[in-house]
Amino acid sequence: MFTIALIVVIGVYVSTKVFAVVRGPLPSAGRLALFVTVWPGVRIEPFATPRRADPAAARLVRHGGAVAAAGVVNWVALSRFAHVLPPGVVGWLGIGVILTTLHLGLSDVVTGGLRLAGYPVRRLFADPLTSRSLGEFWTSRWNAAFVEMNQLIVVPFLRRFLGRYARAGAFVVSGLLHELAISLPVRAGFGLPTLYFAIHALAVSLEPRLGVRRWPPLPARVWTWSLLLAPLPLLFHQAFRDALVLPLFGGSS
Repeated sequence: MFTIALIVVIGVYVSTKVFAVVRGPLPSAGRLALFVTVWPGVRIEPFATPRRADPAAARLVRHGGAVAAAGVVNWVALSRFAHVLPPGVVGWLGIGVILTTLHLGLSDVVTGGLRLAGYPVRRLFADPLTSRSLGEFWTSRWNAAFVEMNQLIVVPFLRRFLGRYARAGAFVVSGLLHELAISLPVRAGFGLPTLYFAIHALAVSLEPRLGVRRWPPLPARVWTWSLLLAPLPLLFHQAFRDALVLPLFGGSS
């Protein structure tokens, strides 16, 4: 089942890259190879029209490197003490370590490195902790590659059938894609990741009516992070944590 899930995920990735290439503009062969193999985003324009190196990007590389290094240190520490900690604790700490190392650390190294090389790519994870609404988190600060896929492919396609509900439909599609990466490999927890994103689709639709973006920073962040974290066991459900996260740190369920 894990092999099937991997094939499907790779298929989705390749499909988005094919879409980007067909959409154009087409860069040179070397830049195209860099776009396909190194950069997870869908927008190909930064690779078709490179600019002069951005010296400020060196700070982003250093920042990402420091965060990734901290993640690795915590990874080693958690692996060292996993056998004396409850499996539930190891599972959740492990998810935190993975997100810190890869999403918040190495992603900035890749982004900064490409900017130094003259490719003005968007930062993949742009200070998500500062988000003051779910809408801001999902459209501006978390996983720009996924955001680009939704903006360029998913939402335009769904708009033909769902009209103004296309954005909510994109959340459901995101849930289904996470099922492929989270539920399918462990053959359990089906529907929970989709429910997580469905909750967020509803919450994001309510934010303009509630005026969340006009709230003071503290209550706005409490709203945002309560909705991100409270239902998180739906996304990273126990079957996933036990089967795929615990083994990475030497733990067992």
